Amino acid sequence: MTQALAAFNQHGLILATDSLATRFTGAGKPEFFNVEKLFPLGTHAAILSGGAGVSVPLSRALAQEINRRRGVDDLDDVVDLATPFLSRGYDRYLQQRGPDPEGFRRIYFILAGYSPERPPPGYGLTLLGSEENEPLKMIPVTNQVVMPRNLGMEMRLLQALNGGADLTELLKLSKDFLEKMAAAKEEVGPPFYFAAITSAGYSPESV
Repeated sequence: MTQALAAFNQHGLILATDSLATRFTGAGKPEFFNVEKLFPLGTHAAILSGGAGVSVPLSRALAQEINRRRGVDDLDDVVDLATPFLSRGYDRYLQQRGPDPEGFRRIYFILAGYSPERPPPGYGLTLLGSEENEPLKMIPVTNQVVMPRNLGMEMRLLQALNGGADLTELLKLSKDFLEKMAAAKEEVGPPFYFAAITSAGYSPESV
């Protein structure tokens, strides 16, 4: 189970995720391994995925498609391209593979970025998701997303965002949360990945 979050205020946008994924052996035992789940999309956007394992190859394919087209850097252009691209890819996966096992049918994608055409501060988050192998749909979000939801972290993020916390503070808060979740849940674990997006563009971060 991926633990991921994204949030923004006037200082910029941050993304954070663990890297643990789960697969099952022929005997049905869970086996954990590491995989990267956070990818830049052009110069000013990114995608962070979780849930069903197909979310990672779909995210990689989207990043390659945007890189191939070049010039798709504005967040709104990225979302316009990504939404049908991911929906078609997920539909093809379900047609070829059929329903995932019970308990593994959730999938989500967080699209995050900056656009100078948006109202200040210019940042935005879009959440696409499905709970039961249904078609992807857009889920309304504000200036933060925590997946799976964690009300305690959402409240801490809200207070930090409203208090004008800078990106360093937000990234530190995210790291503390991921470490706490990794200690509590065997399916969440390091290494953790972090990134920031400002008007200058996407940047991977060490925290």
